[in-house]
Amino acid sequence: MNLNMLAEKDQARIWRWQIAILALALIGEVFLAADWYAFAAVISFVSETLQLDHAQAGFAQGIFALAYALGMVAWSPASARMSARNMLLIGLVGTGVGMVLQTFVQSYAQLIGLRLFIGLFDAAIFLGNMKLIFGWFPQSRRASIVGLVLAAYSLAITLDFAVGVPLTLAVGWRAFFGTLAAGTLVMGLVNWLLVRNGPAEIGYSGFAWEEADGIASRVPFRLIFAQKWFFVSALGICSGVGAIAGTATWVVPAYIKVQNMPVESAALIGVAMGLSQVVFLTVGGYISDHVRKSVMIRIGALLALVSALLFTVSTIYPMSFILLLVFAGLSGMCVIGGGAIFSLLSEKYPPSIATAAVGYAEIFGMGANFLSPWIMGVVLTETGGSFTHGFLAFAALEAIFVVALLVLALEPRAAKSIIDVRNRVPAN
Repeated sequence: MNLNMLAEKDQARIWRWQIAILALALIGEVFLAADWYAFAAVISFVSETLQLDHAQAGFAQGIFALAYALGMVAWSPASARMSARNMLLIGLVGTGVGMVLQTFVQSYAQLIGLRLFIGLFDAAIFLGNMKLIFGWFPQSRRASIVGLVLAAYSLAITLDFAVGVPLTLAVGWRAFFGTLAAGTLVMGLVNWLLVRNGPAEIGYSGFAWEEADGIASRVPFRLIFAQKWFFVSALGICSGVGAIAGTATWVVPAYIKVQNMPVESAALIGVAMGLSQVVFLTVGGYISDHVRKSVMIRIGALLALVSALLFTVSTIYPMSFILLLVFAGLSGMCVIGGGAIFSLLSEKYPPSIATAAVGYAEIFGMGANFLSPWIMGVVLTETGGSFTHGFLAFAALEAIFVVALLVLALEPRAAKSIIDVRNRVPAN
């Protein structure tokens, strides 16, 4: 049974369910990212309370990415046996419990332990959301839906700064973390009550969006790593995610110290950075449908380097707040190739292993998410708090990604945009 075989009233019913499911997925992604970057938004306040130096603060933010990557490794095999509903329940409740405990943290060791705990369960939320989308939307619409989910992730970073900083100034960072904990737990309950894994669970037994790809199902997973396009995508994710992590963690502290920006203005800077990512993800996704994906990935890496250099300049010369706000508003250009990265993998690999290729590439990105803020924090500590040196280290890391992609992502002009299974992977 497929959608075209159903009566109009049944198609309309499924459409209404799709809207509800998308809303739940977007809200779930917001809490995933908000719980992740809440610490970055109020890093100065938490550091003051727990007496953390720059290296410790950067490590505490970066270690979350490693925990998230380990969570991807742990939850991915389990996702084949678990429903989207159960994965979301486990992920949201586990993350919510971790956030509750984080409100009572008293030491650096406790903070690190809870960041690891929360990161492991946050990964289950992402995988649950992906499985939910695949169950409720046809292949022809999944790219745009996943793009919306990524935009929700970036919007959550905006909300962390827009809501978290003023709330922290008013009642403290522990209350901010507690608010996120309560929201995450409530969403876990809502998902458990409302989520269904697909149309088959609302009365349309045997419903399927597409026929199985018999040829693709025979392609072994090990061949994911036999093509250069996996590494092109992994480097693209590293460039964008590393840039987001570095700027989200250290731009506001740099503005406060170097440019004497009032702490109250941190929320506006965070809003500008988050909305910038939403805009560039949306625009970049549209452009990616009309140009080569490999070109967009290289452009994204180049723009990430430009963003790093702009922020480096902001730590050297006195600037007006308007110019600082402009720099923050341009920071999202580092993710303009986000949509192209996942589309490229779907072009170069058959459906049976394309999702796995995305997951493995995402793990590489989490490594960059850890390294970027941590390296900057170490440089800050070693140089006595020099944000110029910290952002130069950030720029150097982005330059490495640019050079690697310029060499690796070359594609013949005559190459097809969509290639058959024989060309996607080497023959056995």
